[in-house]
Amino acid sequence: MGEMVLPGNRILSVTELTAHLRSVLENDRLLQNVWVRGEIADFRYYQKSGHMYFNLKDETASVACVMFRNRAKGVDFKPGDGLKVIARGYISVFEKYGRYQYYVEEMEPDGLGRLFLSLTQLKERLEKEGLFDRGRKRPIPRFVNCLGVVTSGDGAALRDIIRVVRQRHPGCHIVVAPAAVQGPEAPDEIARSLEALNQWGKPEVIIVGRGGGSLEDLWAFNTEKVVRAIAQSRIPVISAVGHEIDFSLADFAADVRAATPTQAGQMAVPDMLAYQEQLITTGLRLRRIMERYCSQKWAQLDYLRERRIWKKPHCLFEPHRRELQHLRQGLQHHMMNTLSTRSSSLKQLAVTLDAISPLKVLERGYAIARTEDGEVVRVIEQVEPSSLLNLTVRNGEIKVEVREIRRGDWCDEL
Repeated sequence: MGEMVLPGNRILSVTELTAHLRSVLENDRLLQNVWVRGEIADFRYYQKSGHMYFNLKDETASVACVMFRNRAKGVDFKPGDGLKVIARGYISVFEKYGRYQYYVEEMEPDGLGRLFLSLTQLKERLEKEGLFDRGRKRPIPRFVNCLGVVTSGDGAALRDIIRVVRQRHPGCHIVVAPAAVQGPEAPDEIARSLEALNQWGKPEVIIVGRGGGSLEDLWAFNTEKVVRAIAQSRIPVISAVGHEIDFSLADFAADVRAATPTQAGQMAVPDMLAYQEQLITTGLRLRRIMERYCSQKWAQLDYLRERRIWKKPHCLFEPHRRELQHLRQGLQHHMMNTLSTRSSSLKQLAVTLDAISPLKVLERGYAIARTEDGEVVRVIEQVEPSSLLNLTVRNGEIKVEVREIRRGDWCDEL
């Protein structure tokens, strides 16, 4: 069969058709700058290119979306599946696949609010870095004589702080580093003022804060620049942002959070009047204690003065003297008994020694023969004829010469 062509119609190629559709869409003013509300699905982020691809959907429809790198860099929150957003962009056709796409140029959260979601995500990121860890919190010095304040130079917060500090510690030196506390320039000014006080180095504590307001009014204290400046401060920081119900990221980064600027002033400096009253009370109490103590000691001294020992001191050592005399008598008696016993033993030993004494033998007519070397002669083999011997008798010595040596007959029997 031949081609069937309707009268007045021309045959278009696929390229021509998609190009025509693209032209129609791009010439529709509504579709070239349109806001769309929807929920993100199938989100994909390519780290290398920096492009984002996702779908926006509602209960009944879905549209493919792309956000190129130069636009994605302006998103100050973390997109993801299930997050409801409001997007601005234009509609065009992706010719390769023959489908229309929504090219997103701006995007912000819907429902939670753009500021609140951005705040939540920044808090999570800084918390992971450890900027809010309790372990890095420093105590406020007990006695502060120089206080730094970073706030608006003409705000009510500064007046409240000065008033409280003057009431509690009139001698405290207050140094104000003024800074804008709201508006686009506020984060830079707050960070600079904090750094200036740290470089000066004299303040012992720094109060950073302002009075109450909306989330947008307090936003400077939720910025990364201010939070990092507080965390990097070498001087302890008290945050005092808004009223008691207001919280900011500066509160988490500071060493101490005060509910109000007034409370910050109370926390920063001691109540010197209260300390003076306490000192006076303590002094009076100490004086009463000392008087009572001295009175007790005087009473003890008077009691000791009246004791008999002071009038008759000999009564103190009389019992010891009697005990010493008794011990002396006992010692003498023991020594006499010991000497008597030892004397008897000595006499008995003397009798025994005398009985076996060589002198007794000599008295019975015996003699002791010794060689010239003094050796006692016990056997005839010790001497030779012509040898000289010394004979010891009872009353002296006799020197003799050996003329003859003769073995006794009784020796054979021994």
